[in-house]
Amino acid sequence: MKTQQPPALRGQYRNGRPAHFLGYGTPCPVPYAARVTVREACEARGLTVYQVAMSGYAQGTLDPGTVYRLARGDTSRIDLGTLATVAGIMHRLTGEAVTVADLLSLQQTE
Repeated sequence: MKTQQPPALRGQYRNGRPAHFLGYGTPCPVPYAARVTVREACEARGLTVYQVAMSGYAQGTLDPGTVYRLARGDTSRIDLGTLATVAGIMHRLTGEAVTVADLLSLQQTE
């Protein structure tokens, strides 16, 4: 038995997918590129990447090489736990709150 869609959703879905679904590898209407901005966030708070990587808060929780790779932007995937750890270290060192927007940015590629 086929279930009916609620009136508000009729015409919005086809074969179980939203009508605007582009699929994997399909170029989206406005392409964006993600960029890691850990170095800029450190500089804005008066910290160096070295201070974050080698702080006592990082010891045993985060490899210094990971912090340096994030600062260089030399990564294709980011673990949310790692990002939260970096934000926590920066918060402890400066007392300022750190948001995801401080550590990542989206830039339009076209």
